[in-house]
Amino acid sequence: MNRSSIQKICLEAKSALQLACGDNPVFYDALNFINTQNFSGETINEFTCGVTQHENLLCSAISKIPYTPLFPLKSALMAGYNQLQWRVDEGGFYAKGADVGDGYRRGNLHALLVGPEDCPFVANDFLLGFFFLSPHTLYRDHKHLAPEIYIPLTGPSGWRFDQGAWEDRPAGSAIYNPPNIVHATRVYETLFLALFGWSQDIGSACEVVFAGDWENI
Repeated sequence: MNRSSIQKICLEAKSALQLACGDNPVFYDALNFINTQNFSGETINEFTCGVTQHENLLCSAISKIPYTPLFPLKSALMAGYNQLQWRVDEGGFYAKGADVGDGYRRGNLHALLVGPEDCPFVANDFLLGFFFLSPHTLYRDHKHLAPEIYIPLTGPSGWRFDQGAWEDRPAGSAIYNPPNIVHATRVYETLFLALFGWSQDIGSACEVVFAGDWENI
């Protein structure tokens, strides 16, 4: 475990969040928690690091982070991505039996920076990490009690809320999902990598919300 690399990633993730969210009050709870964290290398939790699947795709996604204010985070990830624990979610964030779709199951990864376990910094009711999706993946309409922030690091990617019209969002934008809003993401040709955060109620399960157009996306 390279504590210096982990600390650098966490600090640059913090800076990227602060920059993208700005003074928008909807991000206050998440930023308030993040702003209290100094991410000291001396307090990094012991955990197992590595990439379980899709390592080549993950590296390609990191390389596609644009040369914008996100570049310091890109550099930190390129140097130390394998010092995090990247895992595939096979529906573990959902109620048992939820139909998350084969495309999602085959093409996702996440790595936590802050959370209750298996990550550098421990928090009981807060998540901060990275989320990866393969090209042409639909992350189906779903909802959860936890308020959520996304900062796409690559793009554009498609988003919809309450099953409305799709909207494209670029890298570096800030997206807020209030509690229980129905939302979905679709990935185009460009690999999807994002920062995400849950600011409370992290133990609540996600619920898939059926939409009739999934097969056509």
